Amino acid sequence: MKISLEDIEGFQWDKGNIEKNWLKHKVLNSECEQVFFNEPLIVADDVKHTQKEKRWFVLGRTELDRKLFIVFTVRKNLIRVISARDMTKKERKGKYIMKKLKNIPKFESEEEERDFWSKNDSSEFIDWNKSKFTSFPNLKPSTKTISLRLPEFLLNDIKIIAHKRDVPYQSLIKIILKERIDNELRN
Repeated sequence: MKISLEDIEGFQWDKGNIEKNWLKHKVLNSECEQVFFNEPLIVADDVKHTQKEKRWFVLGRTELDRKLFIVFTVRKNLIRVISARDMTKKERKGKYIMKKLKNIPKFESEEEERDFWSKNDSSEFIDWNKSKFTSFPNLKPSTKTISLRLPEFLLNDIKIIAHKRDVPYQSLIKIILKERIDNELRN
């Protein structure tokens, strides 16, 4: 089955990968997701070494400019992060030219693969010169439903502003929160 990166719609987090990158490298799932929405996003696919599932490799950055290397696969149009860690110096500086690339070993499990990538520089195994700048036009971040109690006057003010901007008021709340959080994080 051919997988098109343009068809990817979201992320798959479960007990197999939800805490692994935090425990091993202090990388949050939200940071992994941010990488896929920020530019530049450099993606290389693993044509030569793919075993059971196709793998892709990513070099990208978070909202706070943390530079990450991520290995992922796609299941049912969802990105499943296998491994995420900070980029090495070579990866950050774009020094990808290797005379002879090392072979990526065969992995028996995602855990074994995660462990391998936590200890090895991708530039020794991946020809990043063949990578592409990529975007995921249909990708949406993971969401969580919350209950929020607001004073009626505040909710009415939000609805008035939303009407003026011609957006749903729930979307306006998210926009305002995002703008404020971005501002707080920059300062």
